[in-house]
Amino acid sequence: MAHAWNNTEPYHVLVNRMYKRLDTDTKRLVAAILQDADPREAAETPTSDKTLAAQKAVYEQMAFDFDASQAEVQAFKDVQADTARPDTTMDSFMRKMAKAESSGDPNAEIALDDGRTFTGLYQFGDTRLSDYRKATGAKFTTQEFKEDDKLQQKVADWHFADIQDAIDALGDEADSYDRDGLMAVAHLGGVSGMKKYVRTNGQYNPSDALGTSLADYYNKFAT
Repeated sequence: MAHAWNNTEPYHVLVNRMYKRLDTDTKRLVAAILQDADPREAAETPTSDKTLAAQKAVYEQMAFDFDASQAEVQAFKDVQADTARPDTTMDSFMRKMAKAESSGDPNAEIALDDGRTFTGLYQFGDTRLSDYRKATGAKFTTQEFKEDDKLQQKVADWHFADIQDAIDALGDEADSYDRDGLMAVAHLGGVSGMKKYVRTNGQYNPSDALGTSLADYYNKFAT
């Protein structure tokens, strides 16, 4: 189909035109696969690295062709394409969470009326950062956390793995729930809040200071 449309335009342009209703992540994936299978753009790396070259080309056009912010482009590119960072991961759930929490801006910060501050790509508060320090022995200030993208992703990896363990511990109680939805609930309301949400069949449903309820986040992230 791509060849039938045009034999010269880059795949990211064709995919955006052909599949207007696809979500952004799927568009990127389709364009990268097509480029890998039958490259159209001039290669900037050896043939053995053409997959990374295709990804690079897609990343560079994302801000224009898929209405993504420059911060989102850089955050996605840094975590997914940087082979020097094997200790971090950023799957589709985490990309979606980063977009929801900070619009993909690792420097984002919000201060609530009660004095609490939430910082970074995933908007972690001081309490959760303290949990990470206690669990890992790491030492850093909130400002250092804000300025270190790699540290932010390390904390996120630990945080969501901890949530996964909590969901597993619920056993059969969580079987009827979407896992991504429960992870979002725990991110918003804490692990204890997620457990109450499950055990009350969603009746426990408080909202945060911005008016977002646990059910709102469950429905937003459930697949």
